[in-house]
Amino acid sequence: MKDKAKYDEIFYGLAPDGGKLSGRRAKGWMVASNLPSSVLGRIWQLSDVDRDGMLDHEEFALAGHLIGAKLEGRGLPADLPPRLVPPSKRRHKGSAE
Repeated sequence: MKDKAKYDEIFYGLAPDGGKLSGRRAKGWMVASNLPSSVLGRIWQLSDVDRDGMLDHEEFALAGHLIGAKLEGRGLPADLPPRLVPPSKRRHKGSAE
């Protein structure tokens, strides 16, 4: 994924706890995009692939990618396409994908 190193640097700068960021820790960075909170909520939902309420470095990079796409005027997918699911998370998306 393009810009993964940049998102990793931001992720670790936000002081993840146990390798994950809570919504509270990620919120300031996400809100700085100036996207509506409803859009940011949808981005969080799409990015939290394992549905644990937190983002690890791969999920955070995915959130960054989706924020960037939205800022470029692209829409958000209804469901995360398999090509965007981080390899370590593919088991969480089920065998249908």
